[in-house]
Amino acid sequence: MDALAPLQRRAFLRFAGVVAATTLLPSGCSAVSSDLRPLSADTLSVLSPRAYATFQAFSMRLAGPGLAREIRARNLDPAGVADAWVARRPALGDALGQGLVVLEWAVWPLLPKWRPFTSLHDTGQDRVLASLAASRMDLLRDLYRGLKSLATLALYTQPAVRRSLGAPDPFDVPGIALALRELPRDPKSSMKIEP
Repeated sequence: MDALAPLQRRAFLRFAGVVAATTLLPSGCSAVSSDLRPLSADTLSVLSPRAYATFQAFSMRLAGPGLAREIRARNLDPAGVADAWVARRPALGDALGQGLVVLEWAVWPLLPKWRPFTSLHDTGQDRVLASLAASRMDLLRDLYRGLKSLATLALYTQPAVRRSLGAPDPFDVPGIALALRELPRDPKSSMKIEP
């Protein structure tokens, strides 16, 4: 009977693993709220639907409440922009996908959560992101910096974001004229350079 104990334990662990994989880890975006899902998975080049949703949630926390409402209303699509940008740089696709898997599925002690990132409330997501940014592990800090850089690029290059912030478009005629306009000089503040 003692000789069978390791076999039973191994069978139990295998059974527990199968149950966890089939019931706790939902596939696709079935457990993700509809405002985070892509409109059509057919339009994605690099990101999976779940990675798309994770990137949208990350971008919403990074952007703040005003732009998060615009993302939720689908007026902005940072995950779609990131997907298109990474599709032109295929070497980044695998790293981005793996990073988003870690953000979505990693649990304590790696990240302070027990559920997927997309199912957490705002405060829980903020706690996870703060943990990534201040982690003792270089890999987790690099993950945060990489996602933040791509999300910033994907968000703030969209003309709708610049308009909502009141910033001029950099490549239109009024934006160029504004950038080239000479600033008025204050004679009191001009510095004299002595030889």
